[in-house]
Amino acid sequence: MRASLISLTTLALTVAASPVRAADLPARMPVKAPIMAPVAYNWTGFYIGANAGYSWGRDPVDLATTSSVRNQVFRAFGLPAQTQISDTTTAGAAIGASSTANLDGGVAGGQIGYNWQLSTWVVGLETDLQWTGQRGGAQFCLTAGCPAGSFTTTADYKLQWFGTARGRVGFLVDPRVLLYATGGLAYGEVKADYTSGIVGLPLAAASASTTRVGWVVGAGIEGALTNNWTVKAEYLYMDLGTFAGVGSSATATVVSPNVPGQGFTTVTDTTINQTSSSRVRDNIFRLGVNYRFAADPIVARY
Repeated sequence: MRASLISLTTLALTVAASPVRAADLPARMPVKAPIMAPVAYNWTGFYIGANAGYSWGRDPVDLATTSSVRNQVFRAFGLPAQTQISDTTTAGAAIGASSTANLDGGVAGGQIGYNWQLSTWVVGLETDLQWTGQRGGAQFCLTAGCPAGSFTTTADYKLQWFGTARGRVGFLVDPRVLLYATGGLAYGEVKADYTSGIVGLPLAAASASTTRVGWVVGAGIEGALTNNWTVKAEYLYMDLGTFAGVGSSATATVVSPNVPGQGFTTVTDTTINQTSSSRVRDNIFRLGVNYRFAADPIVARY
């Protein structure tokens, strides 16, 4: 009987103490939310865009000049009744001259390309085609002050259009800001118009155009505005090589009248021939916008 009372007392005390211990414990342990990994901008993928800017060239022009003088002496009693007595031609010394054509003007066009992102590096390929309003010229005169009787030449140049095919290598200074260098092939059409002749006499005109192939290098910065749109600023140096222009020629004729009592007439023809060449080099600054066909975002890992 005594043992039973002790057991019942122990059971009662245990039941009474249990709610107190349960009340001392928190109803539910808090759970910390998982940290979401940030999403980084992904430069990989195709893009297409447009650009506009200004270009300035400093293109040296070399002019090579040769001349000849032909003297014809006639015994004449009134032209055209005449008898030729002599006909001699004397070659003059070759003369070289140089100047610089400032080939300046606006540019506008479009580009298309593809990027691969490799961690903080971006490599890619880009090609573009540009309209240009660049034009400039140089003037030459064989005699100082260019008096009447001097031979003069004006060479006008125009870069009709150009394009490039380049590689790009860049470094991400920020996930959305790319600094890059670029270089590759350049090509374009150059047109030249020449006007030459003797001052005081009608001038002769000639023109030529050619498509040249050269090289281009440059650098730029590009930043992402949204997941699809980027803007860029870019500088390019382009060299299309040497462009040989057409030759030009002009002849001045001077007729010395009959000398009284002698009956002679002298006809002097002075002919000047010129050829020119220019090396087309260009500095290009342009701003552009690209629409990027976005790849899947890159999730940063910790």
